[in-house]
Amino acid sequence: MPTQPSMQKLASTANAGLETFQSLADIVLNASEQLLALNVDAARSWCALASTHTLPANGEELREHFTKRIATHNQSFEQAAEYLRNVNEVCLRTQSDVAEISTRHLNEITSSMQSLFGEAAKLTPTTALDMLSAAAPSRTARKAA
Repeated sequence: MPTQPSMQKLASTANAGLETFQSLADIVLNASEQLLALNVDAARSWCALASTHTLPANGEELREHFTKRIATHNQSFEQAAEYLRNVNEVCLRTQSDVAEISTRHLNEITSSMQSLFGEAAKLTPTTALDMLSAAAPSRTARKAA
């Protein structure tokens, strides 16, 4: 029969599980928010880049347009590299946070389970026999009926 302290430990372990889930949800939502912001900024810069392109009217403008396009493409590659670096940082930070919380939660559960098993081990065979013998009259009464 579970004792009051063991039930409290089970309840606190369940509560710790819910808190861990909430922490993980917060981490995932924060990472999603950061990635969304990065994606919106990237889309805005690509739209701004696309809107600056005009068609040249003659040969001289074509040459200037070509040199501007090269500079613009270089800037686009730099922006794309920066975007990928930022996405990578968000992913690595999120992975690290999730691993840290998961490890902490696993340690808490292990500690709680060891404590509960320790309490169960303290129940001596005589205590268990006493519990069984207390339940025995009700079993014999059922057999007699």
